[in-house]
Amino acid sequence: MILPIWTSCHQAEQDSRLSELVERVKSDMEKDTSSLAIFDLDGTLFDNRPRTNFILTEIASRYDDRLPQLCNAMDRFRDINLFQYSVRETLKNLNVTDEKEIEVIEREWKERFFSDEYQKYDTPYPGAAKYVSKLHSAGATIIYLTGRDAPKMLVGAIDSLRMFGFPVGISGTMTIVKQSFEDKDEIFKKNVAAYLRRIGKVEGIFENEPANSNLLKESFPDALSFFVLSQHREDAPPLDEGICVIKDFRYKKR
Repeated sequence: MILPIWTSCHQAEQDSRLSELVERVKSDMEKDTSSLAIFDLDGTLFDNRPRTNFILTEIASRYDDRLPQLCNAMDRFRDINLFQYSVRETLKNLNVTDEKEIEVIEREWKERFFSDEYQKYDTPYPGAAKYVSKLHSAGATIIYLTGRDAPKMLVGAIDSLRMFGFPVGISGTMTIVKQSFEDKDEIFKKNVAAYLRRIGKVEGIFENEPANSNLLKESFPDALSFFVLSQHREDAPPLDEGICVIKDFRYKKR
């Protein structure tokens, strides 16, 4: 879901703010100060709607006779913008209304979506890998702080980052995931924020969930905070002031 009152900043401002973060990191490097840049994955660096598209197509193929509405919807599917944060909302947009079908689809989707195997179908937002690499080269430690969990999704997350050219698994990078799927994202990220405060100066924050964006902005008020205009929970709170809304990671150096 994207709230209509939120619009991305003008390209000139996006250029300026993204460029400013790079310059901050370079300045820290010159002062021998450790700087950190925090990036969420789903909806921030990666568009995971293609993952859901592949999964729904696979489910329709496997349960052909049992899921006629889904099969019909996927046969006619043309617009990825019909896909929402909630799979139930997505199915509603696809005119899948039969509750028995929905129950089967939600169960099968959850099993696949939250797994290592299907993360390879995500696609990075324009400019994401290039920008993260630029920050890393400038001297920032890149923190991938994601709600994906270690038992089922860590391997897939690392593979996906590596496949698309993000710096990962090397000096100056950290990938932090939840210990278990059941952990609440907000509590998890709040606890991690306390840890990050001890190891370096957070200069940049990138999120797509308003609650997490607000939480991290409060934790690191001097950092440049960015909100990627993609998808998020339907019950999201208002976005706090001082957070720059961007549509992707493309920018021209000022």
